[in-house]
Amino acid sequence: MKRVVLIAMVVFGLISAALAAQQKTGTLKGKVEGEKGKPLAGVDVRLMSSRSREIKETTTDASGYYQMELEPDSYTVSFDAEGYAGGTMRDMQQVEEGKTTEVKTIQLTRAKRTSRVSGAVFDTRGVSLAGVRLKLVRVPTEEEVKEHKKIESLSRDYVTNNRGEFAFRLPALRARYRVTAALDGYVTQSKVVDVSESEAVPLAFTLELLKKK
Repeated sequence: MKRVVLIAMVVFGLISAALAAQQKTGTLKGKVEGEKGKPLAGVDVRLMSSRSREIKETTTDASGYYQMELEPDSYTVSFDAEGYAGGTMRDMQQVEEGKTTEVKTIQLTRAKRTSRVSGAVFDTRGVSLAGVRLKLVRVPTEEEVKEHKKIESLSRDYVTNNRGEFAFRLPALRARYRVTAALDGYVTQSKVVDVSESEAVPLAFTLELLKKK
């Protein structure tokens, strides 16, 4: 009899723990479309927690939908799809316990001819760093400065995935960009890269830990 009671208590404890774990999460879902409202399947959706900087990844289904169970927090949501201009949502999405947050439908535009700056971020041991915030900004070349040529402003934001990778799809033109990589606890690093029309340029960052005072 004692053994039956003990087993029942263990089972009840496991069920209670499972229910408690379920109650500590919320749901974030949304849809990605292309031109003319066509659902986009296979879009990479990346969500980064503002508190822990942990990254969760998923992909859209055949109907363009995605859905994830997440711990309560605010999340940065990014999208990337081959042949389309991806990006990061300007507003962070709040996930609350036991509730569903529905992200507004995102429409991606097809990239015709593009240039590309892509690579990865590592620490000094060669370990890839996830959750690094990258900022790309167009800056003038020496020639453009001499000619007092006004350039069209352009900036992009990106967050590295679990493999430390990033990719910026850019207009197919000859231009210079400054890319800055920042992560809490590490020294911020910037690099300047020149990109030719429709060129793919590799770029890597190695971030050093901040020295403790």
